[in-house]
Amino acid sequence: MNKHIAPEINTISWILGHCFAHFHMILSVTCQETHLLSEEVAHYYRYGTTKEEIETTESSMTFEELVDKYLEISEMSFTYLETLDDNDFKKVIFPKIEETLGTSIQRLSLHFLGHVGQIVLIRRSLGNPGSSFVGGAHPNTRKQMLEEWTSWWSESKSRFNI
Repeated sequence: MNKHIAPEINTISWILGHCFAHFHMILSVTCQETHLLSEEVAHYYRYGTTKEEIETTESSMTFEELVDKYLEISEMSFTYLETLDDNDFKKVIFPKIEETLGTSIQRLSLHFLGHVGQIVLIRRSLGNPGSSFVGGAHPNTRKQMLEEWTSWWSESKSRFNI
């Protein structure tokens, strides 16, 4: 998770933290005015943090803590989104750029996808490509996959104390 394949490429751990912090900024802080990540953690993973700053500063969260916090943030955010009606997604949440909640979710999704592609390439470079199957098109399948992954994570997360 913290191996560098090249000096200019962030680690998988940092990339995931970056995605989690972006998700948190939009769906927790902006939409719900709730801060589940400290300002220090959000700064460490934000866009624009220099390579030097990342390399000379340690994250105040372990990978295990980061994933657990993301699970908390995503549960709260998805519960919030389920309470909204269609018009709520048309409301501008970033007035400076006139971005609606719906557009922010699209941007957030594309941001995650781009970084997942980076992670796949990093894993391949490290000789561990991982699974190539993407499942979960049906809601029941997604629910089952999430339950299986959450069970695995609960049993395995102590191994990721990095």
